Amino acid sequence: AGLSAAAAGGIIGNITGLNFDTLHAFGIVVFPVVILGGLDSILGAVVAGIIMGLIQQFASGYLDGNWGLNGTGEVMPYIILLIILLFKPHGLFGIHEIERV
Repeated sequence: AGLSAAAAGGIIGNITGLNFDTLHAFGIVVFPVVILGGLDSILGAVVAGIIMGLIQQFASGYLDGNWGLNGTGEVMPYIILLIILLFKPHGLFGIHEIERV
């Protein structure tokens, strides 16, 4: 997992250039994906990334233009994150472990 993250970071750095604004915006998008997928599940992060990407594009394409709302593509992942965490506090694929002490 660490090797693939390092490779992805290197590729993103080469494509976009390394400046603070780009890395800050990338971190804001990645946070709800990781939390939604579950902190202990790689498959969950992949599935959550696909779901969040589709939701973000849908919100940007339909809600920004048709209803006059600006910036819904950036806000919608956090709204979906809050709604899902109300029902599944450990994320979609997170493991709920009960330990007795």
